[in-house]
Amino acid sequence: MTAHAGIERLAGAVLCVGFPGATAAEVPLQQLADLGPGGVVLFGRNVTSLDATGALACAVREAIREKTGSPPFIAVDQEGGRVQRLRRGAHDVPSMMALGAGADVPLAERVGRLLGDDLRAAGIDVDFAPVMDLALQARSTVIGNRAFGDDPTRTAELGVALMSGLQSTGVAATLKHFPGHGATPDDTHETLPHIDADLGTLRSRELLPFESAIEAGARAVMSAHVIFSALDATAPATLSRRILHDLLRKELGFCGVCFTDCLEMGAVASWADVPQVAVRALIAGADVVLVSQNLAVGERVRAAIVEAVKNGDIPMTQLERSAQRARTLMCLDGRPKPSEDGQVAREAARRAITLIRAATPPGASIDGPVTVVSFEPAETAAAEDDDRERGSLHRSLQRRGVRAELLRVPSSPDPGMVEQLVAVVAQRSTPQVIVIVRRAHLYGAQRDAVTRIIGVASETVLVSALEPFDVPLFPQARTVVCTYGDDGVTMDALADVLTGRARATGRLPVHL
Repeated sequence: MTAHAGIERLAGAVLCVGFPGATAAEVPLQQLADLGPGGVVLFGRNVTSLDATGALACAVREAIREKTGSPPFIAVDQEGGRVQRLRRGAHDVPSMMALGAGADVPLAERVGRLLGDDLRAAGIDVDFAPVMDLALQARSTVIGNRAFGDDPTRTAELGVALMSGLQSTGVAATLKHFPGHGATPDDTHETLPHIDADLGTLRSRELLPFESAIEAGARAVMSAHVIFSALDATAPATLSRRILHDLLRKELGFCGVCFTDCLEMGAVASWADVPQVAVRALIAGADVVLVSQNLAVGERVRAAIVEAVKNGDIPMTQLERSAQRARTLMCLDGRPKPSEDGQVAREAARRAITLIRAATPPGASIDGPVTVVSFEPAETAAAEDDDRERGSLHRSLQRRGVRAELLRVPSSPDPGMVEQLVAVVAQRSTPQVIVIVRRAHLYGAQRDAVTRIIGVASETVLVSALEPFDVPLFPQARTVVCTYGDDGVTMDALADVLTGRARATGRLPVHL
């Protein structure tokens, strides 16, 4: 092997890439093999059932192993709640904020094991979870209920528990987004956020969960594309040696794999050309650079890394060390069967349901026909039968013997639609109305519509289905419930509470 070929192989080994296709016949296996990445990441476009995903993982591993001699690790985002790439055949797990509301540390560890069992059955080595960010910004839609809550200590406890359960199955957990993404409403897919908290605040708030999980044996960390002015005002964490080397490695003593978040995201892609950003991230202290959308960009990144090694910007010893760290993420055992203990997810969802206030005990008034008014993103409000990722409360109620019908409404309805909606609700013969709100604090039209519905149906049950920041908007609502997600297992848990089959024992995981 020539020196150039050796550098090229190591440069590929510190790449983690995404690709199109859900079967071996659809995937560009030869292009992947020629690139020789140390890891690949799967998205919704790649996954169907657990068995099919496992077969895909095997085909990708074998193609790359035959060309490079080293099989890649397979990674995925499987957090629970709205970020679950594997669905068919995998357990429906509630959001991290639901676990925060349940506040049960042993249960969080069991949920972690459940996630890990599903992932191992699909041939996955690395989970880009848990999210250790804090839910500090009501306007954040990119973090939101992906966080356990806004309390650093409780987030640390629950995050460490979930991480420990996950890693007990052989799957590497990845803490994200270091050193914390929760104090900004900005979405790093689109723009570069700044967090201006002072150093003392960062240490006692953002850093505490990460520090606890690192001490407990986290195998991987993912960086945030966020500028922290108190740590490094000149560069986002992904490109900051002060953060990734001085803070993460030297001060916190992290010895595992440091991933970047995807370098094609707007926060850093606008900073410089992606290959240049990748080189800067490695110089800063990252081990594996993530290029999740375009294999051609991955090829350019590998070439840039090779050039950076040749001109001395990246020491060869550093590249070798990072490649070796990446290789430790591979699971060496076979694919076990997925866990059949779905009770864990159901218990976690039930424990999360939080009753803020009630006109009557839950279940007492659900004894007749029910109208469910559900505010949803416009693209799903038009799809009556699309419940693949979102649960359906009216169907959960129907399975419990309640006559329930559904009115789907866009998140931000136009004035004419609001008038029609209020008129329909006012004319309904059904005495019970359940209104599901989703981020009404971000949609003025939704807020006004809900206020008017409560005005014509005074016994409305208000359900805050995502983050609970909508609750203060509706003091006139006599019954208010928070769920922290709208997946199937959560809607089933809510139906159990509303029909008196379960008690609402959750508590708010954020301050309102």
